[in-house]
Amino acid sequence: MKRTRRFVSLVFLSGSLFSFPGTGLALDPAKIHVGGGASPFTLIFRLAEDKGYYKEEGLRLEAIAATMQAGIQGLVGGSFDFSQIMGQTSAAVMRGGAPLKIVMVFDTRPLWWLMGSKRVKTVRDLKGGKLVAISGFGSAHDQMTRAVLLRDGVDPEKDVTLQVIGTAMGRLAALLNGTVDAVAVQPVERLMALKNGFNELVFIGDFVEALNAGVAVSENSLRQRPDFVRGFLRGTLKAFHRYKSEEKESVSRIATSLKTSEKEASEIYKGVLRVLTADGAMPRDLQERVIAFQKKALKVEKEITPEIIYDFSLVHSLNKDLARSGW
Repeated sequence: MKRTRRFVSLVFLSGSLFSFPGTGLALDPAKIHVGGGASPFTLIFRLAEDKGYYKEEGLRLEAIAATMQAGIQGLVGGSFDFSQIMGQTSAAVMRGGAPLKIVMVFDTRPLWWLMGSKRVKTVRDLKGGKLVAISGFGSAHDQMTRAVLLRDGVDPEKDVTLQVIGTAMGRLAALLNGTVDAVAVQPVERLMALKNGFNELVFIGDFVEALNAGVAVSENSLRQRPDFVRGFLRGTLKAFHRYKSEEKESVSRIATSLKTSEKEASEIYKGVLRVLTADGAMPRDLQERVIAFQKKALKVEKEITPEIIYDFSLVHSLNKDLARSGW
């Protein structure tokens, strides 16, 4: 854990792609772990910062890119206040009983595509020991990839070799330079792969229910800093609703932040709308289905109830408050 804290500290001190400037010394920093790739979901946090929603809560956003494993370990150890990463959070709870809770979700279906090399035109073409990149064993990325392979009759344990590459851009680079034969990618990486002549094998969101982005927090923070957590969620929820309702603004932000054309940004935004939750939470039956999917992927046999992983009570309460105030 000491090693992880030192790593996170170095990442913070050196800055990252998603770090944002402070808005005043009196504001409390809210340190959130985000992935290293270009994600349209990370823009929700930036929108909340830019619009002053966090400042209204006395907070200043510090979004820090780190690997999934380091980020979740840092969340448990207190180096981070929140994490955007859902799959690795729930995996840590299921496997080792990590004292974490998912308190807000942005999406319920993955905005991911499985892309293949120029010689791989179908999922079945991966048979014979082809290399498939994943972000980490047990991560949502790993679970989705395995589900895609199994769906098309490819055994992820026998027919392919899974190779861990920690960052999204690292995985894309491995595909582009021929190091791996396939990888699940998000919208920006998909567009880059298509432009370079690589093959789109399947849109994973068509048949998988899984969480990728939202807000996770430690149980310790929920107990000891409830106002801090509530304030961060209120600011994030305001930005989430605005992100969904203001298409022109959101498309412009996607184009600028992800360095794409307006046309490409519009395509990305339409894809995002396909997978977003209605209000930052999810019904119990969906929670149970997602847990069942993840348990199977992780080979976890013990009983896992939604209460062990999820707590949407704050989001439900905040949505009612925002509705009463005209949001």
